[in-house]
Amino acid sequence: MQVIEKKAYRASLRLFSYFGSKADKYRTGVFDDKKGSALFAIEDTDVEDARIKVIESVLSDEALIFALHLSVAVFLYRQVRQLLKELTGGGLNLMLALEVCGELERWSFPALQEGYDVLCRYLAVTDSRQNILYRELAADLRLVSYLTGDDGLSDELDGSAELWSLSSGDREKYYGFSDTAAFVGKEYLAAKNCRDFYVLQLSGKEGTGRKSAIALAAQDMDRPALVIYWDRLTVNHRKRLGHFLWLLRREAYFYGCAVIFDRVTVAGKVDIDELFGKAIRYFRNHSEPVVICTDPVTELIPEGNVPVRRIEVPSPDRDSRIEAWKGISAGYGMQLDAESFGELCELPYGSIKRVLLSLSSVWDNGWSEEKKAAYVVNACMDCYPAPKKGSLKHVDVSITMDDLKLNDRQKKPVLELINGIRNAHLVYDVWGMKEKIHYGRNFTALFVGPPGTGKTMTANVISTALRVPLYRIDLSQVVDKYIGETEKRLEEIFSYAQNTNVILFFDEADAIFGKRTEVTEAKDKYANTEVSFILQRIEEYNGIVILTSNMKNNIDTAYMRRMRYIVYFEIPDKDTRCEILKSCFAPGVPKEDLDFEYLAEKVELAGGYLKNIVLNAVFLAAKRNSPVTMEDMVKSVAAEYEKIGHVASFLDLGKYSYLLH
Repeated sequence: MQVIEKKAYRASLRLFSYFGSKADKYRTGVFDDKKGSALFAIEDTDVEDARIKVIESVLSDEALIFALHLSVAVFLYRQVRQLLKELTGGGLNLMLALEVCGELERWSFPALQEGYDVLCRYLAVTDSRQNILYRELAADLRLVSYLTGDDGLSDELDGSAELWSLSSGDREKYYGFSDTAAFVGKEYLAAKNCRDFYVLQLSGKEGTGRKSAIALAAQDMDRPALVIYWDRLTVNHRKRLGHFLWLLRREAYFYGCAVIFDRVTVAGKVDIDELFGKAIRYFRNHSEPVVICTDPVTELIPEGNVPVRRIEVPSPDRDSRIEAWKGISAGYGMQLDAESFGELCELPYGSIKRVLLSLSSVWDNGWSEEKKAAYVVNACMDCYPAPKKGSLKHVDVSITMDDLKLNDRQKKPVLELINGIRNAHLVYDVWGMKEKIHYGRNFTALFVGPPGTGKTMTANVISTALRVPLYRIDLSQVVDKYIGETEKRLEEIFSYAQNTNVILFFDEADAIFGKRTEVTEAKDKYANTEVSFILQRIEEYNGIVILTSNMKNNIDTAYMRRMRYIVYFEIPDKDTRCEILKSCFAPGVPKEDLDFEYLAEKVELAGGYLKNIVLNAVFLAAKRNSPVTMEDMVKSVAAEYEKIGHVASFLDLGKYSYLLH
């Protein structure tokens, strides 16, 4: 017979003795029909014995310990239940336990209240009588299964909570997390050792390691952490919240574990207030602190005399992110540029783990660095919900500096921008310039020039060179006539992009970055407010922002001051136009006697127009299924001129103008 059954057996005999001859008819076969005996056929009684002794030490008094043992007997044996029902009219209560043990006279009312409260840590209260002495107390399946060695949670809590129990080897898997774990662990121990109870609020972004830090602190004390998902608890059990908080508190007492309420956000303000009040009542006497993990903006109002200690848990810095990328990727056998991703992708620990886990099943170390970067960045972007209404679009084009036909004067600021981004860590972190430059450490560039001069193409070149994705802002989806909507959508864009430091590309930005006007109407005031908001948000963004404009004079001077790099794009000269025409032809396109030098001299158009000329000429040749000729090129030039309202003549095409006829 197992330990708990022996104790239940002895408690039953003591109950029979108390009732004397009235209990005789219940003695026969009393242990022949144990309820659920197959559930508790566990050979290892050491765990069972240890758990029972821990609870007995908490109860400490003979009558309370007897109540625990008898409650198990009532759960296991039908005759014991029938005896209580027929001889007392109900079930087990504190009054019966005190009378059987002969202790009723020596208990004061405060002692009775305290004893009742301690019993209620483990036994369920099955009625709501006003007198606590007569409230029925009962053991349930979860209590008995725990005492007999089960390490799970109550089935009623499925999906609402889980136990985090870390082994010694798990600590080594928290790469780059040591500083955060030590910081949070120190605060947890301070709350545990403090004489006065207070709630520890860990405020931070999802994935910054708030729960993991508490779990590591609990591991040092050889205890698990009970993580309670408040969003699931309130959704699933709203009407019986008090009952489920009691179930959770009992699990916390079972394991002596840390208690963590997770996923508490400002979106559920009513739930937060309800949570805080009830959590204080249910967990105030627990030996471990109550920890509530919230997002950065949620505030907890102190309940009664219980203060809140708010701790801001920071996102990992560059070095911590790099260590996490290196350690976790090595664990999956993935070879990647951890330093680059740690530098550019400002993800918290949890997101880094999810990214690498999702990629581990498809990863191929033989991929090119460009393909690896594309996979990683796309996985990083999937960690967060995209802005609404398609206002942010990924531009997936790989163009190198060799493809960019600019003169040296135009290329110089572009190369400076690329090199500046690559050396940002050296300047700000190693050389300490971040101590002097407290904001505005991002990289901003303004590309100014007529249409087709290569502004968008240059943005693609920068994206390819840095292996950072380029996201174009669709201004038609951003600018809204309703007050405040434009700022709201821009905030979504910047918040989304901040996590991976992508390049934000405002193409033809005059519409939103235009000059502020004199306030003559209410709409002018709000338009100027939008401009001021964008200026502030650009300075706060730690990534790369590129703007394009057809005319420099259209851009507000406040933006010009914040642009670190300004690149002026002009109509390319003859030599550059010749290079553009040649480079637009793929190697497989057949050509016949094309006079590129002459065309470059006569056709003074920007690169975008030249690209269209080549493409149209190729399609004309494909229609005949023959090589591209000068006639195809001349006809394409005339068509392109017609699009801009100009009729091609002898002056435009010279000796090849006859081909138009």
